[in-house]
Amino acid sequence: MVETTPTTAVNPLVVQHNALVNAKFDLNTHEARLFLALLARLQRTDTAFSKCQLLVREIVPSTGSNNVYDQVRRMLKDFASRTLTIEKLSSDGRPLKKPSFTVIPLLAYATYLEGEGMIEAQFNDLLLPYLLELRDNFTKAQLTELLKLKSANSYRIYWLLREYAAFGKRTIRLDELKAILGLDQEYDRFNNFRARILDRAQAELAATDLPFTYEAIKQGREVTEIKFSFKPVTPTQAIAAPGSNYSEWEAAVLAAGVSAASLPLIQARLAAGDYDLGYIRYVLDTVKGQVRTGKIKKEGGAVFKALTDGYLLPDYQQKQTAVVSKKKPTASTNPQRKKLLIELEDARNSLRFIQTAVIYTDETRAVAAAEVQAKIDQLEKQLAS
Repeated sequence: MVETTPTTAVNPLVVQHNALVNAKFDLNTHEARLFLALLARLQRTDTAFSKCQLLVREIVPSTGSNNVYDQVRRMLKDFASRTLTIEKLSSDGRPLKKPSFTVIPLLAYATYLEGEGMIEAQFNDLLLPYLLELRDNFTKAQLTELLKLKSANSYRIYWLLREYAAFGKRTIRLDELKAILGLDQEYDRFNNFRARILDRAQAELAATDLPFTYEAIKQGREVTEIKFSFKPVTPTQAIAAPGSNYSEWEAAVLAAGVSAASLPLIQARLAAGDYDLGYIRYVLDTVKGQVRTGKIKKEGGAVFKALTDGYLLPDYQQKQTAVVSKKKPTASTNPQRKKLLIELEDARNSLRFIQTAVIYTDETRAVAAAEVQAKIDQLEKQLAS
């Protein structure tokens, strides 16, 4: 097995497949924090899981006694044994026509690094299609919002509502919600579930970007469904990395009338090497010319179709071939360079997050920032060579 360098850098944007959002598993508060910490260490360009390392104090804030470390060891033992019931996916990461579920372990391993005050863990490789190289059917959230939540159930409910952010409402059967939260054998009385789960989640999410109200829907005298209502997230309010503006090409695409919610689809095709930034510029220029001549009326729709379907790619590639025959290819057409640019963007976002996130002390912030800055310097050097 290839030895990998442990990952400690934090990604301010957390992403997971919708099947994982709706998976059935039970975590306590500390386990939920650890799960979130591991998610935040995944990078857009990852194709395999790396070992992740994080400080114990990131999971358990009070680390002043040996009892805390004993608690961490017990937590890791329980966390490493957690399984989840999750919907199977096809080879291209899509749900099967006939839903089928499987039970898989959450982690490959988890351990406490003696004398370092560090936790090391790695996701189970069976979770690869649910966490890496996602193209569609995924939900994303800002880490800064998730860190505001205190209970594991509030964290799961946040993700369930975030999946439906564009609609502003989600109705879930009560038995399904309890199963997703791992509470299907608890809270026979709805009043207890309301007070300890729903009301607490409502209070905690009120401090996030996703406050909600809910209604208990009855059949006869029995509550059978919960209807959640919240302010819908419009396309122009799509999540971006905190503290960062859109890149030049993203701003140009948005200015053409493409919704911000569509950017991940385009980013995925870029990351996959289906085309380069030159194609995006070509599409924008070509469509704008077609608008001027009256060939098309909706610029945004035409740009979106060209960038997701790639129907202008043959024309673009033909023009590029003509240029290449006269001129030596530049590094900008190199897939490796595109990968480095994505890594550089993610590293800069991570650095901005580290500089402001409350999960760091002055000491740990300096260490984490130095590590990410070193990576930025290395990437910039590679791109300049």
